[in-house]
Amino acid sequence: MQFEFKKVANYGTNNPIVARLSLQNLQILQKCKISKEVKDKVGGLYLDSLMKKLLRCWEIEDSFKKSFAEAAAKYKPPAAPNAPVEIPQIDRLDADCHNFLYEAKNYIRDVLYVVNKLYDTSFSKASEFSKARKGGKSLIEFAKETFGPDDPKTRMLVEAVPWVEEAIAKRNAVEHPDGYSGRLAIENFRREPDQRLCEPVWHRVNSKNATEPSSIRADLDTLIHNLLTLGEDVLVSWANENLESPEMMEIVIIPEGHRDPKNPAKYAVGPGPKLREALAKLPVS
Repeated sequence: MQFEFKKVANYGTNNPIVARLSLQNLQILQKCKISKEVKDKVGGLYLDSLMKKLLRCWEIEDSFKKSFAEAAAKYKPPAAPNAPVEIPQIDRLDADCHNFLYEAKNYIRDVLYVVNKLYDTSFSKASEFSKARKGGKSLIEFAKETFGPDDPKTRMLVEAVPWVEEAIAKRNAVEHPDGYSGRLAIENFRREPDQRLCEPVWHRVNSKNATEPSSIRADLDTLIHNLLTLGEDVLVSWANENLESPEMMEIVIIPEGHRDPKNPAKYAVGPGPKLREALAKLPVS
């Protein structure tokens, strides 16, 4: 399969999501010991599934931020305590939050599909990240048994469990209201008794695991960051141990301040210890 690089929904590699889930990962895959069939399938998952889902999350967040700023700018506190006042609202807030969670949950499922291709597992639902289906194992259980509880790959996945589970629970609360995960309550802009404008929040209610209200604005931003990091770290942690020539090459982190604005990749394959040693011995002209 020959990958073609095109703008996706008018976004090129200057968008960090495109840069870090497409070209970066395809370049890493090309340096790994793996069959062409698996390379193509994993690369296709990143290009056709993960990247597009996360871009949709980013579009929803970007629209939300613009609407948030416009609504907040319109608010004028009342001149007198009992004077009428208009409380600005963000249009389509509920629908956009629901859609964001839908894409996020499916993105987590697609990360498990990447794991399936790399480690020959058979996960099929996002919830299997940390909760095993009947007769099976969760990804966390698989990692602890296969890599060991103290392996960096296992620790990386374990650290993601709280936010992964909450993202899935929020979406389940939309799909199955008042079920095990409760119901998702979304509150638009509202006014505090001191006349301050309170930003939109969401939380799960009617559940043993009900949550406290939290800022939608902050949560969307954090979720996109976490999803992007999880998506690339699953591949990079595998690739670190499957490079074609581990002594001659290694995966390095590009410092944020040194990333190319036209292609802000986070990871790259660079010279390994033996190659660096050989290069250091070359005469300087």
